[in-house]
Amino acid sequence: MRDHPSDATQPSRRALLAGAAALLTVANPAAAQLGDILRQGGLGDVANSLDGLMKGMDFKEADELAMGTAYYERFIAQSGGRYNSRRAQEALRRFADPIIRTSLRPHLPWEVVLVDNETVNAWALPGGKLAVHKGVLRYAATPEELAAVLAHELAHAEFSHAVAQMKSKQFTSNLGGLGKQALVDRVSRGSLGSLGGTLTTELLGVLEAPIYEMVTSGYGRDLEYDADGHIISVFQRVGLDLGKAANFHKTMMQVLPKQTEETTSLYSTHPGTEKRVERIEKAVRKAKANNLAPGAPGGWAELKESFPTRRFRRA
Repeated sequence: MRDHPSDATQPSRRALLAGAAALLTVANPAAAQLGDILRQGGLGDVANSLDGLMKGMDFKEADELAMGTAYYERFIAQSGGRYNSRRAQEALRRFADPIIRTSLRPHLPWEVVLVDNETVNAWALPGGKLAVHKGVLRYAATPEELAAVLAHELAHAEFSHAVAQMKSKQFTSNLGGLGKQALVDRVSRGSLGSLGGTLTTELLGVLEAPIYEMVTSGYGRDLEYDADGHIISVFQRVGLDLGKAANFHKTMMQVLPKQTEETTSLYSTHPGTEKRVERIEKAVRKAKANNLAPGAPGGWAELKESFPTRRFRRA
């Protein structure tokens, strides 16, 4: 049995909450509202205000870099670990290089890694951290298909989609009861700083699980549309065939059965992905024709030697 501090030394719950409330900046209306709730001692109402709190946070590029640094290696490990082939890793980096060089944020510490996971998925973290599961290479039949995957994921980092998603009710709901309570507990202890936009170690810990779910399972519909649209821009800059920009999405519909409930950043239910293909192809028809570059990006031949294309899905 634990010994409890005496009432004389243990701060009252109301005093603790009042102290936390004092840390909330008035520059953030949601934080100010949460502060009022804390002053009243109404922890039961705090969870209902977390979506407003996240929406009001002023995330900076430094916060994106902090997320990439804190989570990249952990998420790689959770997803299966780095694929144990230096040759394959280097081939993927060479293939991705011209795609990454299209970024309007070249100062980001861009990285790409091949993950030892048969799931047909890829994901991106803020701060320019990309990951491709080896399952993608099993089914990418052409360099354009792999390039589309990378361009799509690059867009999520390029356009700060994670920050946008974190301000949505969908993200807050994914915190779950325990996550919400953990966030409330840390607010009540004053361990989240001013909540003015700087991601502390405490807050990074609270948000780790829902961010992992977000980046590996996909963003909101509009953000996925935005990432799909960026495929066309990348293809134009690199000199890839625009007519093949939607081909990997079509592959996903063939690889994953129509009744599947699996969701990734590249696939969002069968009707949803069909709509995404339609939108990409419509944008391609409106796009200006580009000059095609000779041959496939570097590294493609080596990747296909290690991962010959599968025509049918293996369980």
